[in-house]
Order: sequence, then C-alpha cells, then structure tokens
Amino acid sequence: MGWWNKKIIDMAENFDSLSTLLQLVQPGLTPDELYALASQPNQAEWQALIAEAELQDVAPFLYTLLLDLSKSHGLEIPQKERLHQAYLSTAARNMLALHDTEIILNALQEAGLPAAGLKGIYLLEQVYPTIAARSMSDIDILIKKQDLAACIRLMKNLGYIPDTYFNLEDENLDIKHLPPMMKPGSPAVEAHWTLLEEHEPFTIDIEALWERMLAAKIANVEVLSLGVEDLVLHLCLHLTYQHYLQLGLRSLLDIALVLHKYREEIDWDKLVQIANTWGAERVTALTLKLLESHLNAAIPQEVYPALMPEGIESALLEQARRQLLERERFADRFTPDLLELSANKGLFSKIKIGLQRVFLPRLTLARLYNVPPDSPKIAGLYFVRLKYLVRNYGRTLLRLQSGADGVETARQKAEISNSLHSWLTQHREDN
Repeated sequence: MGWWNKKIIDMAENFDSLSTLLQLVQPGLTPDELYALASQPNQAEWQALIAEAELQDVAPFLYTLLLDLSKSHGLEIPQKERLHQAYLSTAARNMLALHDTEIILNALQEAGLPAAGLKGIYLLEQVYPTIAARSMSDIDILIKKQDLAACIRLMKNLGYIPDTYFNLEDENLDIKHLPPMMKPGSPAVEAHWTLLEEHEPFTIDIEALWERMLAAKIANVEVLSLGVEDLVLHLCLHLTYQHYLQLGLRSLLDIALVLHKYREEIDWDKLVQIANTWGAERVTALTLKLLESHLNAAIPQEVYPALMPEGIESALLEQARRQLLERERFADRFTPDLLELSANKGLFSKIKIGLQRVFLPRLTLARLYNVPPDSPKIAGLYFVRLKYLVRNYGRTLLRLQSGADGVETARQKAEISNSLHSWLTQHREDN
C-alpha cells in the first residue's frame, strides 16, 4: 500500500478536524491528491472541518480549493452557501482595499516616494490564487524614514488622518509605523519605515533591505516588494515573535505559500546569512520547523544546523505548535506584566509592578489617548489608565486569587507563550 493511500485510510478512521485541515491546505498537492483527501469526511466531519477553518481564518482559502475540485472532479462542496457568502464578503473587502491601495501607491509614485507592499496587500495578488482567498484587515506599506513627513502630508491630502498622536521629532524607537491612517469607509493604512521596532532585540539593516528590493505589481501599480529571503524572514518575525504565535494557521499558510511559489528562487544560504545579521536565528528555525511539520514545507535540512547548531527540543516545538494551532479562547487575559504580578509573592513588588503599568511614560500615554505629551491633560490620563487596567484585568486577578475554574489554564498558556517569546531572543543575552 502506498504512503498516500495509507494516509487517507488513517484519516478516515481517526478523523481530526485540525489534522485534516492541515492536510487539505498544504501547498503542492495535485488535484487528484486533494480530491482524495476532500472525499473522505462525511457531513458531520465537514461541519467540524469548516468550523476549524473559520477558527483558523483559512475558510476562504479552503473554499477556493473546493471550487477548483468542483470544476475538475465534480466535488459537491459541503455547506456551500456558508462558505460562498464568507468568500464573497472577503472578496468585497479586498477589492475595496486594493482600490484604495492603487490610489495611495499612485500618489506616492507621482510624489517620487519609493514604496513597497507588505504582508497581506502583497500576498493577495502575488501568492494567493485569488484576492478572495485571504482575509485582510489593513493596508501595510513600507516607505523610507526620510519620506515620513511627505507621506503624512500625502495621506492627509487623500483624506486620511492618523488615529492618534505622532511627532517625527520624538525618538519613536518603540514603534515601526505611523499611527494607522484612517478614512471613513476604507481600511486603515499602516505606513512602516522599518519591519520591527528599533528597541526590540533584533538588528534589521533597513538600507540593505531596500537594496535587496524587487520590482512588483501591486494593485495595478509598479512598485517594490521585499526580496524573497527578506519576505520569508519578515513573515516569520511577524508570526512567531511579534504576535507570540497567536495568529493561527492563516499566518503559517502565508509563509508556506511563499516558500512553495518561490521554491526555485530562494537562496537558502542568503536567508541564513540575513537571519544571522538580524539576530533572528531562533525565530526563523522555529517557524521553519512548524512549516515543515504541519504544512509539509520543503526545507533543506542543512538550514537548521546553520541557524541553530544546538537544535530545537521536541518539547519546545510542541509548545509552539499548541500556541499556534490550538485556538482556545479564554475569558481571562494575561499580559506579561500580569503574569509577573501574579507570580510575585511580595506585596511591595506587586505594588511596584502595578504602578509601573499605571504610570507609563508620557509619550506612551500620548499615543494611547491621542493627547500631546506636554498637554496638562496627561495628569488626568493616569487615572483613566488606572480605570482601564482595573476594568480589563482586575477580574482576572480576583479570579486567580480565588482559584476560579479555568483561570489557571489561561495563566499557564500565557506563561508558556511568554517563555517561548523570551527563548526566541535568549542568544542575545548569552552573547
């Protein structure tokens, strides 16, 4: 019996919606292989499978695959109306985003301001089979830091306004893009000048990044895109470090599709070299392992020892898998500060941590509440901040103290997430 037939039989006997979904969306399957997989689930299993796809934010992509199978193999699409409506909604939102993107990119081009498409706005047209196959919430572009003032003026002329305080004269090391630029009826626009906040423990040479840029057509405009290796590394950082592996399957699928599309073009030695210069070896190695393990991504085996000679422990990889793919929803919310506070036994230490979260730097408060940092209103905002913390996290602290059901599970998952996040940059502390 061939390995593929055995996989189909095993799947039918031991149905698991997540495992089946991972099999269905992995890039590179032939139509026959995909049809063999899609033919196995019964009606009840398809219901669970589609619910899982919605939870993982890949339902539009799954529907795209099923549409192709309907045309090529006559597959009857399960819960077609449900999937079709979501697909149409995604298509409508993305068409609007691409329309707005075309206007913005054309305006930047006419102003002589170089720009590159990032994340979803690039992936929609360049990597995904249709613009309706991936959801997207905002428009991300990369511009040069010296062009920020001109970009702000341009965006305001197009009717966009920043959603909070921003001043080019501030240090701004803890942010990587202008405040979201908002316009009624349009998705938010985030104009980045770098890929990662400068106060994070990574070193991204933005000038070298621009030198490696490639030509790309986005929203009918000839602009730029990240070099393939930079694109992969940026998506790895975005999923695994910036978002603590909390984005689910869709963001992992983004990278898998990039790796599949550009499989003949990726220079793996170059990717490793850039990852080393960025200090992103662990982020990259862990993300690639997840891609290899769960979406069958073809990663040259020599890449791993080049990134991490010591390897990745299987227990840590399993923790990362659970953080990424087990989409549990908890009523209790644990931030890193709340974890530290809950773990600290001393009263004065708890008070110190609490005060630090209330009395944030003036610039941070300015951005949170859209008030200039030298405004007399800042003093009153510390009270507003205190009320916010009590309203959003006080209940969790009380539940933790009382040992309420479910709160410890939420705390443990947040603790693992925080531990993984620290592990990703541990080499920096060791050097």
